[in-house]
Amino acid sequence: MKITGAKAWVFFDSFDKDKIISGGAGVTTKVGEWYLIMDKGEGSGIEPPKGFPFRAPKTGEQIALVNGDRLFPLDPKRFCKTSASIQIEQGTVDVGDDCDPGATIPDHLFSASGSLAGLFRFDEEAMKFDNVTNDIINRFFDVVKDDSSGLYEYNPRNDDSVFLFCCLNSNAKIGQIENWIFLPIVISSLSISLGNTDAQNKDLSWSKGEGPAVIYQRPRTE
Repeated sequence: MKITGAKAWVFFDSFDKDKIISGGAGVTTKVGEWYLIMDKGEGSGIEPPKGFPFRAPKTGEQIALVNGDRLFPLDPKRFCKTSASIQIEQGTVDVGDDCDPGATIPDHLFSASGSLAGLFRFDEEAMKFDNVTNDIINRFFDVVKDDSSGLYEYNPRNDDSVFLFCCLNSNAKIGQIENWIFLPIVISSLSISLGNTDAQNKDLSWSKGEGPAVIYQRPRTE
């Protein structure tokens, strides 16, 4: 079977060092939650390598975190896209000679980049940006919030890591496999279009950041 790009749902999260969980007596994962592995202690019950994401069990016992385990809890928020693309490349080295003209070998240097487009989304009651829009614009703008009563909140431009999740088959039924792309990314450009006869929209370009690119496969449970 084949499915359309509309079934690929995109999610974002941002890194916050204050949310890191350290292992120790009585500390366990929470049912069904996403985590990023920052460190693994001796005898850790976490199977994937450092730097990888994983999702806690939905049924059965949770994973007990040992001393030295450090996890960042991920909270993916949906980016409602109008279009998206991902390009993945591996470089090559020319090793051709007169015995094997045109031969190449991989240089093992991997890169990924892409683009996303979506509309500006506002809360209907307060006309605030939604959380994903806030995170994106804060990558390029300092943000000042004024409550009109003399209280001001200043949020400086934020260069913290961004994590991209893409569920390729959001139409998977319970028991079927969901296929996720996970990438740490750097949002390198933001283009805003405000045409009078067009919907307000934002176009993003991104490149892979520090950490592995992962395909994560897991049965859908709800």
